[in-house]
Amino acid sequence: MLKRWYGLAGGLVIALAVLMVVLAAPPTPTQAQSQRQSTEWRCVEINGTLALNIRSGPGVAYNVVITRPAGTQMAADYAAMTSADGYNWLPVRPLDASPDDFPNGEGWAITMRLTPCPVTDTDTETNANTPHHDDQDTINQDGILDRFEIAQIAHSVVLIANVQGSRIEATGTGTITTPDGLIVTNAHVVADADRVAVGILGDINDPPEYLYLGEIVSIDEEIDVALIAIRYDMDEHPINAADLELPYVPATLNPADVFRGDAIYIFGYPGIGDDFLVVTTGSIVSVENGDLNGQRLPIWYRTDAELAPGNSGGLAVNGNGEFVGIPTFVQTEYETGGRLGGIRPAEVALMAVLDEQYGPVDTVSEGDQNAETELQPETVVLDAEVYLQDVQLEHAAIQNGEAGIAFTLAFTIIDWQDQEATISARVFHDDLAGLPVINLNAPDQYRDTAGVVMTSVPLMPCCYKTIYDDVPLFLPYAALGLTDAGTYPLKIEIAVTAGDGAWRRVLYWEFVTYTRK
Repeated sequence: MLKRWYGLAGGLVIALAVLMVVLAAPPTPTQAQSQRQSTEWRCVEINGTLALNIRSGPGVAYNVVITRPAGTQMAADYAAMTSADGYNWLPVRPLDASPDDFPNGEGWAITMRLTPCPVTDTDTETNANTPHHDDQDTINQDGILDRFEIAQIAHSVVLIANVQGSRIEATGTGTITTPDGLIVTNAHVVADADRVAVGILGDINDPPEYLYLGEIVSIDEEIDVALIAIRYDMDEHPINAADLELPYVPATLNPADVFRGDAIYIFGYPGIGDDFLVVTTGSIVSVENGDLNGQRLPIWYRTDAELAPGNSGGLAVNGNGEFVGIPTFVQTEYETGGRLGGIRPAEVALMAVLDEQYGPVDTVSEGDQNAETELQPETVVLDAEVYLQDVQLEHAAIQNGEAGIAFTLAFTIIDWQDQEATISARVFHDDLAGLPVINLNAPDQYRDTAGVVMTSVPLMPCCYKTIYDDVPLFLPYAALGLTDAGTYPLKIEIAVTAGDGAWRRVLYWEFVTYTRK
């Protein structure tokens, strides 16, 4: 009798343990779907040009159960949106799917590949099981980004680092613009890079993690834009970026739809040392037209949103989350003494690095490439690291009785102790040609041997890590040689060069407007 009691008790214990395990186990995607009570199914369309993988659960670890081409319309349940693996996921119901494809005919897809279906006059009937057209998305069209929309966009913004041998140095920001991992940034962000490392956000309150290596597939130094393609993981194993399902921001906004007064949001890594994402806000204060490939279109937007050097190559969007352009520099106005950020319109940037079929193109001839390769061992040898901390500028500063532009620079040089270097400011015209300002009559200290207007200060770093807090540079207006009355848009390159010419690092571009009456 006692044996029977212990046997029965043991069986109950085992059964209870099994039941507890079953109850404690996380629900499968099918169970989770059956438990959801939602009335927020909306019609969405797969954006971009590539097919979308629909998975059995919210995360990249779940199996791909069905694939649908770009342009396919389906229903998405926004009430059940969840985050996993750095992305936001939605339950979706492809209209042409059946329960044979996967349980309940439902799966999961990342939100960045989904946009609202176009609204038609016949879209009047909706219910919980049939998708309906709605202007609302996770990024709605109310002209203001909330914290959830900002978090969604942020995952398309990447930290760019130059890779030189075994050394990785953060240099700026980039934006993923296609689902197959094409990244647009400024040309000066990837200057002298053999290869670039791409930092991807997980938690937006933590620094990004370098997950991929990319190659520069196209570059235009005049427009100051470059295109990067993800090619490898960090162990240099080849990967197909299209399989990564990376979030991205497509460049679909027409420059003609950007106006003065529009709200603007700037995403980027201005510190490029602490590597935390920063979002600043402001407005478009000026739209400036120019000629590009025979077209008259906006080539610059100016904004009062706060920018810093690390923002270069980052992302500027409007209140609807649309890709406005690439933060490129800070401009100073001699007439007002103010500082305005510059944004290169997204369409102009992509026109510079994409051909008519939207494929990457080279911007130099084969002969030029060969010539550059021959010179590279002599001119691109990075034996030091240089980091810019701050730039202060004063217009109409007076020095030795002359008016001009005064810079105060803060930067750090690493691993160049007891060796000569120079920090310089060289002046160029701020137009598409970007030619240097030449004045053969300028005093020797304000021009180089070719007559390019510049000013410089010699350096002699004392230590392995030498911190410069307030290095001054001064350039008198008279040295510019601009004698005719008028307004001259100029850009000034701040760079540090090794005394033996072994390396040269461009730290910053300052854009100024000089008016002579």
